[in-house]
Order: sequence, then structure tokens, then C-alpha cells
Amino acid sequence: MTAVTQLGWLRIGEYAPILIAEAKGFFKDEGIEHKTIDGGPGKNPIPIVAVGQAQFGVATNGMMVVTARLAKDPVDVVAVGTLFQQAPSAYLSIGAPDAPAPKPKDMEGKTVGVQAGSEFMFHAFTKKNGVDESKVKLVQVNATAEPLMVGKIDFFSGWVVNQTYQIEQEAAKADAPPTVKGKTWKAMRFAEYGIPAYADVIFTSAELLKKNPELVRRYLRAVAKGMQYVIDHPDESAELLAKFPGQIEDVKKLKWRFKLQNPLVQSEDTKKNGLLWMNPAVWGQMIGFLKDGGQIPKVVPAAEVMTDAYIAKPASP
Repeated sequence: MTAVTQLGWLRIGEYAPILIAEAKGFFKDEGIEHKTIDGGPGKNPIPIVAVGQAQFGVATNGMMVVTARLAKDPVDVVAVGTLFQQAPSAYLSIGAPDAPAPKPKDMEGKTVGVQAGSEFMFHAFTKKNGVDESKVKLVQVNATAEPLMVGKIDFFSGWVVNQTYQIEQEAAKADAPPTVKGKTWKAMRFAEYGIPAYADVIFTSAELLKKNPELVRRYLRAVAKGMQYVIDHPDESAELLAKFPGQIEDVKKLKWRFKLQNPLVQSEDTKKNGLLWMNPAVWGQMIGFLKDGGQIPKVVPAAEVMTDAYIAKPASP
């Protein structure tokens, strides 16, 4: 069996379960010859999987799968697992270590930076949390935190396992600008403020599910083994991953990342049902959220966009 995985972004530690599964031979143990293809700016994994150039893809969030399935020209892809049980997406800010964590209403009178295409998330967040948008200045930024660190914006749409490292490193420098020196990052995570989501969702085509369900089972079993290995051996995983071809994060950053990331890939759901498992109720909330935000034309059952049928159940104690 062969399998190609199209990542949603460049080869970094957030994809550790897949990369470690390849490096440790877990795919080979399942009889799979595996190849990873990097994503990047403007590279959407969904059409790549849909046309068969890759058997599996990793969507930044589950909403991408839903909107693709319900687009004017529907794409027949199905979510089969998730790397993150708790989405790390958040509005980040910078403050004194002893300063209180920000609240959504603190956005009023401030400037918020978001990436192109994510404006609807901002509108949903403000509506959900009673923020007066007329009092917020919304600007477009790229995926790095420089505008936040130099004080051009007050809140930045990012991930707590990505751009926060950049902030911590800059804040520790002797010559850091006063806007960040000696300070720390704060986060308002979307999941904690009423925006349901899974992040780094593994998906495949409906056609592959029909033609080769055993490949899907074996693939997910290998990825789950990779995830468990990172959980059990974070430092060794960091050392191994830093040597992985095309990896752009060093050992120091990977070790830092896994301290934040490993708790987010586990949940009460995974304890009961196995790593990568997805709760249909969360998908139902996501679908309703997208319909309310005008991103999809109708509400559909979660079973139309996701399935847990191919995930290995945890061993009985």
C-alpha cells in the first residue's frame, strides 16, 4: 500500500504525529509506503486530495472540510481524524506577566490583526461575546507576530503553539523593544469563548473510503502510534523530528512546542475512544456556526462530513 499526505502548511512540529510515524517506521509496520508533501501559502490540501494527487490531507481546521463539502461545486472529502482535540487558535496579546488575562470586551478601542480570509471568524467571535465591532479597528496581517510585538496592533489572530514562541524569544532579548521586553503573551482561545473547532483535521476522499477502507484504518493506526510516541517521548521526538528532511523547526523550539501541544491533542474523548477521535456533537456545532456566519448554505448532519469508523479503539485496561 502507498499513501501520500498533503500537509496544510510547511513541515513543522504541529504535524509531529505524521512525521514521527514516518521516521519511526510506524507506516511501514502497517504495510504502507508513506510520503509527506509540504503545504504553504496559497496551497489548499483539499483539491489536491480530491483529484487523487494525495490520499490524505491535513486541513488547518474542520471548517475547511465542511465548506468544501457544501460549496457550489462540492468536493467529496470526509474528515477521518483530528490531530488537535482543542484548537490552538486564539487572539493573542502582550502584557506584563502579572497582568490579568484579556477578555473579549478588551478589544473595544483597540486594533486587531487577522489573516486574509479569517474575517468571518472575527465577526463571529465579537458577536458571540458581545463586543461592539464599531469600536474595534480590524486590519489584515500575515502569519507572524511582528505587528503585535512592535505595538502596531493590540491583538493578533494566531496559534498558541506557533507565534507565541516568537514572542517569548523576543521578550527575553536584552535589546528587545519596550513593547515586548520582559512581557509575556496572553491568549483568548476561540474554544474557550464559544467558537467550536477541531484543528489539523485529517481527511480523505469518499472514493478512497469506499475502495480501500483498510488503507484508511492502517494509516490512522500509524498516525495514532506517532502521536502516542510524541506524548510519551517528547524530548526524543524533538531530537528525531529536527533531523527529519525539510523540517524547519529546531530542537529547542520543538521541545518548547510539545509542552504546549501535547495536552491539546488529548481529551476525555480520546481516553474513551482513542487518539484522533472526533465528537460528532462538536462537528454539529461547527456546522451550525458556519451556517449562522453565512459560510454554508444549509445545515447537514455531522455524518455527512466526518466519520470515526476507521479509528482504532484504545486497548482495554
